[in-house]
Amino acid sequence: MADVTITREELNDPKIDEVINLEKSLAQTGGQFIEDVKTPFYLNPVVYYATACVLGAFSAWCVFEPFYNEGPGPGIPFVSDYLLFGLAAALMGLAMGVIYGAANHNGRDCFYCGAVGVGVGLLATIVTTLLADLCFGVLSHIALAISGRKGYVRFADLRGGAFFLAMCGRALAWAIVSAGAGLGLGVALKSKKLILNGLAGGLVGGTLGGLLFDPIGRWLLSAQSSAAASRAVGMTAIGLLVGLFVGLFENISKDSWFLMLKGPLAGKQFSIFKSPMTIGSAPKRNIYLFKDAEIDPLHASVIKSGNRYMLQDEGSKSGTFVNGRRVDKYVLRPGDVVTIGQTVLKYHEKQKS
Repeated sequence: MADVTITREELNDPKIDEVINLEKSLAQTGGQFIEDVKTPFYLNPVVYYATACVLGAFSAWCVFEPFYNEGPGPGIPFVSDYLLFGLAAALMGLAMGVIYGAANHNGRDCFYCGAVGVGVGLLATIVTTLLADLCFGVLSHIALAISGRKGYVRFADLRGGAFFLAMCGRALAWAIVSAGAGLGLGVALKSKKLILNGLAGGLVGGTLGGLLFDPIGRWLLSAQSSAAASRAVGMTAIGLLVGLFVGLFENISKDSWFLMLKGPLAGKQFSIFKSPMTIGSAPKRNIYLFKDAEIDPLHASVIKSGNRYMLQDEGSKSGTFVNGRRVDKYVLRPGDVVTIGQTVLKYHEKQKS
């Protein structure tokens, strides 16, 4: 049999440490080896927040559209836009809260985060909608004045600079309102990081969606299409972009997270978005590990320690294991494999420059 030569580079390959860590961590669960797993696309925040916000924005259109008065009327355009802004923000906040709980298979979070999302969305729009409608109204009137038209004029009939200014007014209004729509989840979970993600995602998504709202009606829909169809597509586009950017900012901003290798949500990533992050079988835990009798209601927690995270066992009966060794307190390093009951998690960190 030929000799096997292992180079120093191969010996120092971090992948070898990862394999050894996995094998050690699983020693107390039968010693079986578990391959690293990929996150299913539907468990990516970009996907599920975008889906949620599309449903929320489209639902706002369904509720709002029957009461919309096409054409001139006493106060109708202002009242209609005011109601649309507020309702859309509230329903997008509700949808993001519910989808967060659903992605974690946590009925409590579906209800709680959804309720806080809709509440924060409504409260935020008391301020943001007034400001949004003021900006929208001022720029719309300037656009109409530039166009030189008299009487009632639809945005779709504007041309050149007037049409562009109207687009900017819509974008500014939706940026302001969508920023409020994205705050609910962070407030519910008491996380400054998620609040900032929602704020940034709402601002960027709302701006882009608002810019596209009127061009969609002009260029993507036929001349025979109704204004209602234009609003439906425009609202859906706004919801899609707000959700996409909220999820995108969440992915970009995460610096530490667990990947579930074994358990009911295998492939799910759990971002560490606050300190402490609690882990256990109770639904109110930040990382909810269900269907495992070996996991205590409050089993462990992750605490920020300087620029690192420390895993701390909370007096659990079955123990908390890192790389096959039972620990009380342990400073986590990239590639560490944590076993809690029958659930296996792998710790990841974004590389620090």
